[in-house]
Amino acid sequence: MSPRLCFPELCTLFTHAEVQQVQGIVGGAFTFPAPVFSTGTLSYGNIGNMAIVVPGSSITNLMEKFRGRLWWDSKTGLFTITDLQIQDSGQYKVDNSDGVKKVTAYQLTVYNRVSEPRLSASGSCWVLCSVENGRDVTLSWYRGTERLNQTSSPDLSTILSLPLEIEHRYTYYCEAKNPVSSQNLTLNISEYCLKTSGDDIPSRMSFLAHVPVGCCFVLIIIIIITVIYLKKKKRAVNKNIRT
Repeated sequence: MSPRLCFPELCTLFTHAEVQQVQGIVGGAFTFPAPVFSTGTLSYGNIGNMAIVVPGSSITNLMEKFRGRLWWDSKTGLFTITDLQIQDSGQYKVDNSDGVKKVTAYQLTVYNRVSEPRLSASGSCWVLCSVENGRDVTLSWYRGTERLNQTSSPDLSTILSLPLEIEHRYTYYCEAKNPVSSQNLTLNISEYCLKTSGDDIPSRMSFLAHVPVGCCFVLIIIIIITVIYLKKKKRAVNKNIRT
């Protein structure tokens, strides 16, 4: 590929172009909002032009990486990349040469759709929410509209987990979120808190059921010892009277 020619005023525009942070989602599409109606280019990173628009013609010189996925709408003048992939993340520049030259730079970050969180009981009225980690994923517990806590990790190989002790009179939900998607899971308290608490009921009832039996056993032992003691005392008294 031949090196790009750069006039001083054009180089200045490229160097000082303000970079706009934008996001896309895997499998989705992103449209660059800077139009090119007759003359201009779309470039990617340091590779160079990925599309060239000239008067009376559609885009040409497509890179193989974007072939079949990059489109230019002659009516709106906008470039669109479809079927986005993680590796499409990077810096793009729209060079509009229609009249006054203008360069607009975009830093595109492509994200996977966030996974659905999962709930599991971790104790009596303690619930654990977990989700697969990913780029810029956060996991949060909400009570109504109030966020109670939040966690994230730069280690994408980990599972994000967040425990919470719940109360019966509130509504809770767990939210997994990244900049382009979110998944909410509302907590059914009767399924977790009451069920978990109910698991303790049989053991408690079992304990209470054994309390009367234990007391009766102790009472019987005391009665037997008392009877034996009284019999021995009576025998000793009768023996003393005879002598």
